[in-house]
Parts: sequence; C-alpha cells; structure tokens
Amino acid sequence: MLKKTIPFEVYTIEDNYSDKKEGINLEELDNYIIVGITKRFSTPGYDMEVENIIKTEEGEFEINLFIIPPKEGSILLQVISYKTLAIKIDKSYLGKGPYKFKLAKIRN
Repeated sequence: MLKKTIPFEVYTIEDNYSDKKEGINLEELDNYIIVGITKRFSTPGYDMEVENIIKTEEGEFEINLFIIPPKEGSILLQVISYKTLAIKIDKSYLGKGPYKFKLAKIRN
C-alpha cells in the first residue's frame, strides 16, 4: 500500500518565552482537526514549516518538519524560546478517528 499525502493549511504560528511543553496536541472541531506542534529552541529566530503529512499503512499520520535556523551572524538573545505551529486539516482527508500524529522527520 502506498503512503498517502494529506493536504493541510497553516492556521497560526506563535512564539513564546514562557515554559511550554514540546510535542503535538490536537483540537477536534466539527469538520477539521487543528494540529499544534511545539518545539523548544535555545534562542529566538528559528522558524519551522511542515514539509508534508503522510498517512502510514498503520493508519498513523507522520508529520515531516523543516526547521529554519536564524540567519548566520544574527545578534539574538540567549533565551529559551518556544515556537508553536498550528495546522488545519479537513477531516474528510483523514478518515474516521481516533487520530494519531507523530513527528517522523525533522530536518534543517
């Protein structure tokens, strides 16, 4: 069975300096799932993008993430920062729940 790519759209992107938990959280709406991905960074200036979402043969959804580091030579504070990227996925592409998402590949 071939892996299936799931379409999505970026919902929100937030930067935060207070303690947040890294990981994935789900919010289920009537027709959509909001998937929040939070990553911790050693300094501000990082960005991240979802490269793609793949439905595996086991029915899980793998999120491939692309991390964009700050520009070389940038002067940045040395402070822990958290970036949360929320994406919106139409449930019609996911099938019936429950839904399990995981970070599969993170590349720079």
